[in-house]
Amino acid sequence: MAFTLPQGRSPMPTNLAIVVADATRLKIIRERLRLPGQAMHFSATNLVSAIDHIRSYQPNLIAVDALYAQTPAGIAAMERIERAATSGAEIRLITALNGQWVTVARKPTASIIDGSAASVITVSRPALPAAPVIPVNTRRAPRFLLRDTLSAIVENGSARLVDISALGAQVVSQPALRPNQTIKLALPDTNETLRVTAHVAWSMFEKPQTVIEPYYRAGIQFTNYAQQALEDYRRRHCADQPIPNPR
Repeated sequence: MAFTLPQGRSPMPTNLAIVVADATRLKIIRERLRLPGQAMHFSATNLVSAIDHIRSYQPNLIAVDALYAQTPAGIAAMERIERAATSGAEIRLITALNGQWVTVARKPTASIIDGSAASVITVSRPALPAAPVIPVNTRRAPRFLLRDTLSAIVENGSARLVDISALGAQVVSQPALRPNQTIKLALPDTNETLRVTAHVAWSMFEKPQTVIEPYYRAGIQFTNYAQQALEDYRRRHCADQPIPNPR
């Protein structure tokens, strides 16, 4: 269904859902999350457009990726969404439970931080499952999103870490990365730099309209198998819940 921007604001929220999710989970959420009425999906990197549509269409439901909502950028985004939404709009969190993508209620509470009121977002129910322990002798391991933006040194340039496990990672790189290429990475850590070697499993050239410089999105496999060091690194820098695997 094609949407056109309304000329004025209707007094009541429309039968429309706005979905905001991290780019790495947007595709599977679009495919598997079932919502009543029509839905418009936005990547978290395109939050400005999502906010504009919330103001223009006044949706009755705004669903936000729960893992994204826990990040510093996601917390700030939730505040902007709350300001843009109408009083009749319901804001819920998207999560995977028992193999299905669903929305769950969020419970806003008041908290005082440095003398000012802030909104603390928690999931009321159902509770998110605990992250599984990753065996170090497996060839495949769950991936985890980074809590904050981290840039690794790759060859003669830099690459932003998207997600990571003890065995591999997804990166967005300005230097060209080619399949079967062997690369050296320097991962920024709390007190020192973790240096690893990796093999590029796949690579995709991307040039979204919203960015000036093109980049490469690539999946890499660590070749030196410093699994315990990488697993410890993942625990320090990543979200607690793994990225759900498509089935």
